[in-house]
Formats: sequence, C-alpha cells, structure tokens
Amino acid sequence: MTYARSQRWLEYGAIALFALLAAWSLAVLTGATGWLALIAAPIGWLAADLLSGLLHWALDSFGSVRTPLIGQAFIRPFREHHVDPEEMTRHDFVETHGASCFAALPLLAAACFVPWMFVQALLTFIALGALATNQCHKWAHMEEAATPKLVLWAQRRRLVLPREHHRLHHTAPFDSHFCMSSGWLNAPLNALLRAWR
Repeated sequence: MTYARSQRWLEYGAIALFALLAAWSLAVLTGATGWLALIAAPIGWLAADLLSGLLHWALDSFGSVRTPLIGQAFIRPFREHHVDPEEMTRHDFVETHGASCFAALPLLAAACFVPWMFVQALLTFIALGALATNQCHKWAHMEEAATPKLVLWAQRRRLVLPREHHRLHHTAPFDSHFCMSSGWLNAPLNALLRAWR
C-alpha cells in the first residue's frame, strides 16, 4: 500500500483541528443540561452508523484511486481494505483516524456556528461517532485475543460493530453490511440499496 507523506501530514492536521474543534464544542456543551447529551449521543451514534454505511457503499461503488481530491485519500483505503481486510489492524492512530477526522471537520465547524444547543450537541456527537467508527471497524477485524475485553463485551452486546456481523460484508458478493459503527442500520440500508439496484 502506498501511503504518501503528504497524506500523513494532511491527517496530522485533520486530527489536530478535529481535537481543537471537538474540545471547544464539548466545553460549550458542558454548560448545557445533561438531558441534551442523553438524547443527542445515541442519535449521533445512530447517525454515524448511517453515514458510515452510505459513505462506505459510495466509496466501494464509485470512482477510482485516480479520482481527483478523494481518490488517494478516501477511495484507495476502502478498495485496498477488500484485498487485505486485516491490514488496517496494523495501522497506527494517525492512519486509522486521520481520514475520519478530516471527513468529520465540516460537522464540527458547523457546530461552532449553529445557534441552537441541541443541534450543536447533535453535530458534535455525530462527529465523535465518525471518529469512533474506524476504530470499531478495526476492532471487528482484530483477532479476539488481541481485542480489549471491554470491546469484546461491547461487541457481544452490539454496542459496537461485532466481528461476526461485519464478516458478512467481506463475503461474496460484497454488496451488503456497509455500516461500520454499530451495524444497527445494516438491515434497513441493505434493503434500501437492494431496492436501488
């Protein structure tokens, strides 16, 4: 796999900016009432699952590694992942999360300017869910012995993407189970994508 130095620096920048904007947004939200987070967090996690599925499907289905702007940064990792699904388990933090941080920056930027606290909380939790998505996906490919016990517990309860569930995506004809956060929305998204075909 070719992982350009320029790509890595872009991901360093995206992670730094993501951390700054997320910290600012969470600091603003600490002044809000607790019910806001109790409602926004699960909705954000569900939205992150849906967005991960739609994005995964689109990057698997359209364009090529030579597509301007997104080919090398986004399409290439998805396509190479199908050749060697376990390669991502060998990625460091930056390679695992850089693209996710970059993709979530518009959500965090919008959260900085939106005047409604609930919408700001929702955008922030969707962005945090997007950050967690690639880690959940990585855990779904890790050997059970190498997976933290707390993650195994969460996978068994389907709080995060279970490895058995995600294995269905890597089974021919490779046209289903695109959601990578929790996998909760795979059934409705599979039905919708089949209807589009």
